[in-house]
Amino acid sequence: MKLINMDENCPKVFYVFIGLGNSIYSKINYHNYKLNNSLISGGFKNLEISNIDINDFIMGNITYAPFIPNSTTFLSPTSHLMNVINSYQVEYILEFYRKQEYPSRFSCLYAFGDYESCEKASRLYPKMFDLSKVKKFKLKITNTDLDKCIKVAKCNMEIVTRMWNCDISSFDKNSISRISYAYWNGTGQVATERQNIEDGLYSQTISDVLYEYLIEGILEEVD
Repeated sequence: MKLINMDENCPKVFYVFIGLGNSIYSKINYHNYKLNNSLISGGFKNLEISNIDINDFIMGNITYAPFIPNSTTFLSPTSHLMNVINSYQVEYILEFYRKQEYPSRFSCLYAFGDYESCEKASRLYPKMFDLSKVKKFKLKITNTDLDKCIKVAKCNMEIVTRMWNCDISSFDKNSISRISYAYWNGTGQVATERQNIEDGLYSQTISDVLYEYLIEGILEEVD
């Protein structure tokens, strides 16, 4: 099976960190995984329980973003407010620039394509990625029309990390579109420029490269 955004084949095995964190959402995900040792994307779950047309799903005629930006007369936001909205603003921007038929970050499963990527994630973010929590999965083929709905994209997650660690609202439109298209096209390193608030000088930072796979489908655990 080919990736939807690159001329490459999908990995035969995916690696997912399972049971991380103490949030209620992590606990729910782990509980659902333990039911049958599988993972299902939000899009596929909705195909099961709603009246979404399969062709609409394949073509991407679905609204995934839960909120849209709101015009406001509040022109002097606090640092807390900016911190709260920045992460969602990044996700909304990526959703806006996503090709319609690509998997949505609001709906997909996230996985790595090799164990070496898991090791790198653990080195970069040891508090987030515990190697003892890694499980191996493969795409489940159902031999039904659901198989037509499987979508897999390969993207550099470190581009998103770079966006999270900037005040994305300070970026001009051209920079935002360049970074967003780079993510969805599977580009490697991306350079961003930011101004130091203390001295006013600009510096350029180049993102690292750590590829993640965005999956609309079902993953079943393998030994």
